[in-house]
Amino acid sequence: MKNITVFAVFVIICIASPVPVQGQQSYAVSVSPLFGLVSGQAEELVYPNGQTKAPLLSELLWNMKPVFYYGVFLDFSQIRPGDRWGFFSNTAIKLGIPGASGIHENRDWQSIVNTELTDYSKHDNHTKELFFFDFAAGLSFPLHRSILLKTYINVSYMRFSFFGTDGYGTYAREINPTPFRISGQFHPISDNPDRWQFEGKVITYTQEWLYTAPGFSVSYFFLDNFYTELSFMASPLILCIGLDEHIKSNVQYSDIMQGGIMLEPGLKFSFSAVKWLDISWDISWRYISRTRGTSYSRPTGTGSYLEGGKAGAGLSILTTGFGFNVRL
Repeated sequence: MKNITVFAVFVIICIASPVPVQGQQSYAVSVSPLFGLVSGQAEELVYPNGQTKAPLLSELLWNMKPVFYYGVFLDFSQIRPGDRWGFFSNTAIKLGIPGASGIHENRDWQSIVNTELTDYSKHDNHTKELFFFDFAAGLSFPLHRSILLKTYINVSYMRFSFFGTDGYGTYAREINPTPFRISGQFHPISDNPDRWQFEGKVITYTQEWLYTAPGFSVSYFFLDNFYTELSFMASPLILCIGLDEHIKSNVQYSDIMQGGIMLEPGLKFSFSAVKWLDISWDISWRYISRTRGTSYSRPTGTGSYLEGGKAGAGLSILTTGFGFNVRL
């Protein structure tokens, strides 16, 4: 709630900011309510410590299929951007509607002799929280009477929160186990594995992202009242924090990660219904991978975190929605 309050104050400041005037008003503020859906998944990774053979120790996938959202888009830009170059800025805030959103899957590779899967569990996934904040500022340049180029810097913050319930687990049997030591050798997971059924809440996960990315877009104006826009952003300037709580085993993991690559292509269509109202539809794909860092663990809610292995995170989401842009 604290983050939402800060951004609400920022929105009010944006709306209340004075609009420069040169003879006639050359810039304007517009407000657009947003409605749409997000579909994809967040990825949680644990890398091996050098003893196991597989390239990953654990992979946890959290589905968002789909999550509906609502929000607001604020824009400050030239009234007639095709006349000359100028400045623009915009802010987008999106809030997801909590609910069931597919499945959560957990895979482990614990063998020290091969790369075979040893553990698999599947649960109903629920998206508890989805929050996007994007702020962009840059310059626009008319290249032709019908073509507009924009270059900008975008700052983005995202927060996702999930929990998995019910479901089942399949676990390969260990070869020659002892009471005090894990052998690291397992029968195939298809060979009479141990099977568990789960009831209630099993696991929770929160993932927060912050990144800065340069970007550009090219708009083509077909008519006075219709245009399409292609956009693209890419950046390695990424920070991610993950918090994973295993309820049944009472263990809490905190991951601090950075780097990797973020890519986001986008497409938008807009139609001017009347002079003061535009109706738009947009679609974009936000992809982040190879973000890595250190994992820390402790008993849930008690004691200090102890440094563990290496963690990773990823994200792949398709966002599409409608906006109704009102020029003030």
